[in-house]
Amino acid sequence: MVLVLVPLAFLLFYALHLSASRLFYHVLTSAVEQSFLQGTLSTAISLAVGLIFGVLLVLYTGRFKNVIISLLLITYVMPGLIMALGIISIFGFSSRFWEIIYGNVIYNAPMIAVLAFSTGSTTSKMEVYSAKTIGARDSDIIRRFYLPNSLRGGMLGGILTFVLTFEGFSLPLIIGGPRFSTMEVMIYQFKSIFPTFSNFPFSTASFLGVLQLIILMGPLYVYISIRTHSRRNDSGLPIPLKKYNKIALTGLVIFLVFIMIPLFGMFVKYPIWQINLTAISTKLQISMTALISNTLLFSFVSTFAAFMISIIITVYRLSMRNQFIVLLPLILSPVTLALSYFLVYGELIPTTMLIILIFTVVAVPLNIRMLTQATDTLPPSEKYSSRVLGDSSISSFFKVQLPRIKWEISTIVSLTFITVMGEFSSIVTVYTASTETITIGIYRLLLLRYTDGVYYLTEIFLIAIFISSFLINHIGKSGPLGQT
Repeated sequence: MVLVLVPLAFLLFYALHLSASRLFYHVLTSAVEQSFLQGTLSTAISLAVGLIFGVLLVLYTGRFKNVIISLLLITYVMPGLIMALGIISIFGFSSRFWEIIYGNVIYNAPMIAVLAFSTGSTTSKMEVYSAKTIGARDSDIIRRFYLPNSLRGGMLGGILTFVLTFEGFSLPLIIGGPRFSTMEVMIYQFKSIFPTFSNFPFSTASFLGVLQLIILMGPLYVYISIRTHSRRNDSGLPIPLKKYNKIALTGLVIFLVFIMIPLFGMFVKYPIWQINLTAISTKLQISMTALISNTLLFSFVSTFAAFMISIIITVYRLSMRNQFIVLLPLILSPVTLALSYFLVYGELIPTTMLIILIFTVVAVPLNIRMLTQATDTLPPSEKYSSRVLGDSSISSFFKVQLPRIKWEISTIVSLTFITVMGEFSSIVTVYTASTETITIGIYRLLLLRYTDGVYYLTEIFLIAIFISSFLINHIGKSGPLGQT
């Protein structure tokens, strides 16, 4: 609790020293309007698209499922600046607003599809077969069973999408310009470019951060309140709609092409075999081995820490109030979050530990919600069976609950790992020369105007994410993610 509340108190203290003008309120109104417009429209489109293809993931049982999921998750963690550059290279600036929306959909629809697939896969096959026995058509099975269960995960993804697009940063900054600036862009502008000339130079940025936090408390409350109530699929029966396997695969391939267009263009224009690692290392003055090692180290350690913290919170079931506090980093601007942590804890711990701490705090909210969602699918009799024999809550979780949600764990760990691996906004505030990651390297090459290096290093980053995601998903062989 202290790790969350102390930075927030620091942020609020600065915000109380705001000295605003009429021009500031005009800029604020425009930024809030853009945040709501981009967030609402992006969420609606992403939810519709993601839900459709989440159901297709449920229906598809072929050997390429792990590959498809791994490709879908790549866009979820791709740095926004690379997405922006990819969109500009294809479309230019023909329609800035709709290019931002397109980028947001590419980011979030795959995440919604994976979450919808996660809950849709818990559909009871026994009930489905019973319905078919009494004459239910295939369309009825999809509409009455798979779609409602997929919608439960999709709604969680929709709330996350609104929060993430409301806090949109890289796409509005690079593609949109001043006219389409969101609150997050204005926080960055007032922090880095237009600080106030007073004893509290970041008071304006802090005020915007606090205001953004207050606005997003509503979606956070809804996010916490949603209960999926999905039921475990205890049957070894095959999926009854296997005859639609080829149709589902065709739809998923179309979906992949839709979201991968910027990446395809990047790999075509900058073939990976032409990469010059020596030139990139020379420009950055750091070895490629160090970049990759730092990225993997921060990702693995913070993912493990976030997962263990999430287990404790899930087992002991915090009250709504305490859970709300723990999940506040989900709606706090990454730039503001990292800055406040640096100012509060920067003198107390090494930079490496500070980055791991920030990454862990960033990862915990998503981890908790997905882990709680998975354990809620277990019957109460299974949850408390070992407690009767004297096991503690933690022991019971590892002995009984964890083995039963093994395949969901692979989804949770995969999403957490690649989310942290692609984190940029927070680390750029606190990194040092010895703690650079691949995303920081991409950003520095962009500042150095080494365009070839930007795209080549991005391709290395995407390949590393794909391999990591595929291996993590492959672990869940006992469930749909691992079946071939």
